[in-house]
Parts: sequence; structure tokens; C-alpha cells
Amino acid sequence: MKVESAICQVSDSFVNGTNDREAYQKRWVAALVHTNCEKKVAAKLDKMGIANYVPIQHEEHQWSDRKKKIDRVVIPMVVFVRLPRNEEDEFRKLSFILKFITYPGSKELATPIPDEQIEKLKFLLHNADAKVSIVENLKVGNRVRLIRGPMKGLEGELSYIEENKPIVAIRIDGLGYACVSVEKNNLEII
Repeated sequence: MKVESAICQVSDSFVNGTNDREAYQKRWVAALVHTNCEKKVAAKLDKMGIANYVPIQHEEHQWSDRKKKIDRVVIPMVVFVRLPRNEEDEFRKLSFILKFITYPGSKELATPIPDEQIEKLKFLLHNADAKVSIVENLKVGNRVRLIRGPMKGLEGELSYIEENKPIVAIRIDGLGYACVSVEKNNLEII
């Protein structure tokens, strides 16, 4: 028993013969996939045991003769994947992955997305009453916090005002911003 625990401690400190823990720490990256294949790719990744997230918003659409609930993919052609840095190159070789999203000029294979940004996006999509959209280029504005409603406590940037409703944006590195319209009286500047 003592010998086994000593071996475990040694193998924990050296990962594949290196002492580089950062290379093996899992991080979120955005993978580009084929059009309208986000849910299929997520199902394949689930079968492979790879953590992934497809931002989906539940919406109710009404036509003249009927109503239908649909799941709308908020960021088309993107699946967020949680991988260790050392597995990104092998993962990119999968047939259903086109490439990783990176900053222009970046030497990294994939732009890491902080866990906090993924959690904020999940929170925003789960609690937003209005349609959430992704806007690529926003000018930096006032930082705001929602003080009322189902998204109370969420912080973001005030991006612009559309028809007297402020638009709050949550940054997602490498992609842009997730935006939602809110009432002015539900915001405070921080």
C-alpha cells in the first residue's frame, strides 16, 4: 500500500515525463464546425467523453397558424470544447472540426476562453427573456451590473442603446460579445 501511494505521488508530479502542468490543464477553446452541425458535433464529443458546450437559446416562434418552440444556436458554426493544451493539435485533426478560433497574428493553436466567460454566457442564455445575439466589434463602454430581474448580478459592458433599451454585452474572447436588451432601470453603472 505504501509503495502504491508513493508511485501515485511521483506520477502526479510528472505528467508524461514533464513537469509542465500548464500544458495539461484543461481550458475552453472555440472550435469551428460545418454549418448546422453544432448539435451533431456536440453529440459526437459527448460520446468521446470530451466536455463541450453549444450556446443554445430556447425560443417560441409564432406563425399565422401555429406556435412552435425551437432551440436556436446562438453562435453558428461554433462549439466550445474543454481540452488540455497538449491535445489541441490531435483534436483539430478530427474530420468534423474545421479549425480553432484564434486572435489574428496569435502563435497559439487556439485562443483560450476563461471559464468565467463561459459561465456568464450560460447564465445569460438561461435567464434572458430577450433574444441574445453575438456582436463581433463593440466599442468599450461603461461597465454595468444588472440589479433586478432573473439576471440580477450579471456584469457586462453597455454597448449601445436601441429603441430606448440598453444593450448589455458579455465578452467572449476570440468571438466577440453576447448581447441582450434590458430595461434601463434594471442597470447600475459600476
